[in-house]
Amino acid sequence: MAFQFLDSSLPTISLLVALSFVVHYFNKHKSLKFLRGPPSPSWTFGNEYELVRQTETGEIEDPWVREYGLVFRFASFFGRETLFVSDPKALQHILHTSRYHYPKINGYRNDNHRIFGKSVVTVEGKAHQRQRKVLNHAFSISELKTFLPLFQRSTTRVSLRYPPPCALGLNSSEYKVIDVLGWLFRFALDVIGQAAFEYNFGALDEDDNVLTQILRHMNDDSFGPGISKSFMFLRGLRRQFLVPFIWTKEDKRFNHWLSTVTKTAETIFQKKAESKIQNIDEGHKDILSVLVRSNSLEDPSKRLDDKEVLHQMGTIILGGHETIAITSSWLLYELSRHPKHQERVLKEIEEVKKHKADGESFTWSDYDSMAFSNACIKATLRLYPVIVNMFRYADRDDIIPLSEPIISASGERLTEIPVRKWQRIRVNVSHYHRLQSVWGPDADTWNPERFINDSLKKETALGIFANLLSFSGGVRACIGWRFALMEMQTILTELVSAFEFSIDPKLDIFITAQGAAAPVVTGKEEEGIQMPLKVRPRQNS
Repeated sequence: MAFQFLDSSLPTISLLVALSFVVHYFNKHKSLKFLRGPPSPSWTFGNEYELVRQTETGEIEDPWVREYGLVFRFASFFGRETLFVSDPKALQHILHTSRYHYPKINGYRNDNHRIFGKSVVTVEGKAHQRQRKVLNHAFSISELKTFLPLFQRSTTRVSLRYPPPCALGLNSSEYKVIDVLGWLFRFALDVIGQAAFEYNFGALDEDDNVLTQILRHMNDDSFGPGISKSFMFLRGLRRQFLVPFIWTKEDKRFNHWLSTVTKTAETIFQKKAESKIQNIDEGHKDILSVLVRSNSLEDPSKRLDDKEVLHQMGTIILGGHETIAITSSWLLYELSRHPKHQERVLKEIEEVKKHKADGESFTWSDYDSMAFSNACIKATLRLYPVIVNMFRYADRDDIIPLSEPIISASGERLTEIPVRKWQRIRVNVSHYHRLQSVWGPDADTWNPERFINDSLKKETALGIFANLLSFSGGVRACIGWRFALMEMQTILTELVSAFEFSIDPKLDIFITAQGAAAPVVTGKEEEGIQMPLKVRPRQNS
């Protein structure tokens, strides 16, 4: 039975009293009072309510970082404290050096479990190692190379469905304003369906596909100014204390998604099993086929069970379309703002094509050889990381080193932070990506050249790509990062070859703090996330 918002009944009061004792115990033994941090406006919500209600990413945290530094404390639900971290050496320690000693916070992992099931995103420790071993083979360079032609055919086939402006009968000299993000969501979903599962979502055709419809409303009422305190209170109870009988509309949506995507995956899985997938041929070079084959080669004690295989599908769909669509929209946005850079990308693409026969596709090495195009992708991943925050806790007492000293509440200069077991940590990617000490004095600007002239400081190695945390890092780094990079390279090559992108200079677009870091137009916040760009076909395309 769904748990409704708490009232003044006796059971409610008893529950609050019990929770207060639990909170008192944690606070007494795990205090971060020796650190500075923003004042807490509420014992119940701490600073969480203002964080989740901010409209623009960094609206609340930026002033905190300027005042307290790269590491500080802030108040969470029910008087508990969270450690905010964006210091490079501290991040390296948490994500890399300590391996599995900073697992995902249970409450957030349980929320993720409702979306991803028993996938590599949610499991920990040995289960995570076992899943990664099987998935590593499916996402290895050798396997990615084998289904690159399928991926390219999928991208080309999908790009032909790009309706405006050609389908509207406009002259090649005319621009049409298009919500590029909305189209890229459909584009990426169709590509990931075909390349990863040989499955047709029909997103560009606007088919009445249940998965596509669920994806549109996954985060309704979960973030932003419209979120209620009742919802926040229930979410806080569940995340802080793992209260099992609390349910919200968010849970219903997440459960519906997992159930539907699992049934879809099961149908695809059975068809592939019937076609003797273990003897995979060129007609079945998709991720799910390779995953099933890789799993069958493992020692029976180390294989994924059927449910684990099926649950990887939801992870691949969300990670392979939402992240790519949002990042690609920001990439086209910056190329629209920098037309000379856009032309430089086009010239780089044309230079590769000169050495190709008619109709010959780009190879893996062709994509990697386009230095400036890849620098543009890196610059976009740095300035617009889709995942801004990651949530961890210490599973033992520990000392976190710092690369930049901070001042304690008593005025002491600290070069390391002692943390106790169960300490909650908010890993902030955005501020690390904008550190002048790492990225130079123009760290707040989109500048692809910084990734070409090799002037970046790399005293602290983070992430698995270009010293970025866009794909996380360490043992929990995104296993499909090469796939994502290849998808962005292919999309960039396809679209810049066929279309010119421009933007209204008066248009102001900011990064939303609601869910993934997607674009929103200033003054049109009620219209939701969007990226309206001016598009026209290239005259020589």
